[in-house]
Amino acid sequence: MQSFSELDETWTRCLFTESPIPMALVAADDRFNRLNDAYCKLLGYSRGELLARTWPSVTHPDDVEGDKSGAAALIADKNNDVYTITKRYLTKGGETVWVDLHTRSVWDKDKFVCFFIVANPSYRSEIHNSPAVAAKPVGYVEWIKRHPKDAAVLGGVAVAVFGRDAIIELVKALISLK
Repeated sequence: MQSFSELDETWTRCLFTESPIPMALVAADDRFNRLNDAYCKLLGYSRGELLARTWPSVTHPDDVEGDKSGAAALIADKNNDVYTITKRYLTKGGETVWVDLHTRSVWDKDKFVCFFIVANPSYRSEIHNSPAVAAKPVGYVEWIKRHPKDAAVLGGVAVAVFGRDAIIELVKALISLK
């Protein structure tokens, strides 16, 4: 029979390695220390390829500084141990993947050790890959009728970004158009 501490360690390991949510442990020098399969799959790299890279090397160049600012804030203030950012990754194939990144710092006594990162694929990827973006429909109402699932995804993201009241006003304005 396993002791509670062994069970706790096994449970924690399973949560990380078997999670469908992409996760990584990143060292203070920006190198990946540990990655789960979902993280590798998200970016299209093998574990070995990612372990040889740094997180800035797989981050969209326009998003590196914002992410570094968040990391610097974690190092500067031990009481502030979490930051969240929406950013873009670049996959091995060159595609852009939006993620909602949740980062927690890990300390060993007074020494900064690493970041613990959870990267959730964001609905923003669905927007950029949506037929609505590619098709640029002439009539919004007609497009919504033909693509209700895509419209629902876009609507959900719009509510999250702009707020429910703003979207209701937009829908009213669109309905009023002839």
